[in-house]
Amino acid sequence: MSCSAERATDAASSSAPADNSPLLLFVSNQDGDREIYSVDLSGQHLQQLTSNNRDDYEASWSPDGHKILFTSNRLGVSELYVMEANGAHQTNLSNHPGFDGQGAWSPDGQSVVYLSDRDGPIHLFILDLQSAALHRVMAPEDLDSSDAPAWSPDGNWIAYRKFNLRGKGDIWLFSVKDGVHRQLTNNGKHEDGPASWSPDSTTLLYHSKRNREYNLYRFDLNSHQETQLTFLASSDIEPSWSNDGKKILFLSTRGVQGRTQVYVMNSDGTNPQAVTDGSYQVADPAWLPNDRQVLLASWQGKKHSNIYYVNLHTRTMQAIAPAKGYQSQPSAVPATQGGFHASN
Repeated sequence: MSCSAERATDAASSSAPADNSPLLLFVSNQDGDREIYSVDLSGQHLQQLTSNNRDDYEASWSPDGHKILFTSNRLGVSELYVMEANGAHQTNLSNHPGFDGQGAWSPDGQSVVYLSDRDGPIHLFILDLQSAALHRVMAPEDLDSSDAPAWSPDGNWIAYRKFNLRGKGDIWLFSVKDGVHRQLTNNGKHEDGPASWSPDSTTLLYHSKRNREYNLYRFDLNSHQETQLTFLASSDIEPSWSNDGKKILFLSTRGVQGRTQVYVMNSDGTNPQAVTDGSYQVADPAWLPNDRQVLLASWQGKKHSNIYYVNLHTRTMQAIAPAKGYQSQPSAVPATQGGFHASN
């Protein structure tokens, strides 16, 4: 499998985030189409990493913080790319004339799992970045499409959502070691997922629409037990674990105005607390490595959105990215890099 490379248009002085200047990634259409940017937590050192007349999005840091995986339509179709943290050496990993996207790093940074329709239905594939060997995860005769691959922190499993003939998704696991697929949920006409891994790789979080509204669930892989965490007549979606596994971040419409807001609760579902006040619509919540702050996108005007970080203790919001255009999909450099020192 060959790889094609492009020169980066805007390069920083180093390919790795500096310890005293932690970097965030986000997507912005401020120049007309969606491009990938990096910036530090103070909003300084804004850097445009991609520059073309097509969309670049779904950016994620490698585990060591030195590379960025992303999806691009620059060739007219959705393809998977990788680049250095400064935007250099943008390389097409998928090289396929159909759909490729939703890439996720393996914990050791040596492989990526992603979606592709190269065999017909949208299936999961694993690419070894050293050898360029491509491994089909699903059997060729499997006609059901999949999405939302998520590698477990211990590297042993890939969680994904598989769609039935009704178009509803169930949560499945793929064993990286022995190639066995295991179905976790089976709710027929109801939609489950996507799944988020606990830091110890023993539990999955996901939302499910089983009683006309989305609620949050967790599945313990040791006991094989599913537990419902939220029960309100509102939509609770997109749960994610804190880095220490003690808290859960999620989106909810349970507020007075019915706007989607960010909430945090204990890992057992107790003590849900609003992170945002309902003044504006928000999306894309993500933890910072210190677990004391979270990132989010907020629409505080009809023609733009911005990236903010919120202190979980004081609930104060600080704008990070410029407010021109729509900013979305914020993500922080991995906690293993130890780059975040903000205490506010």
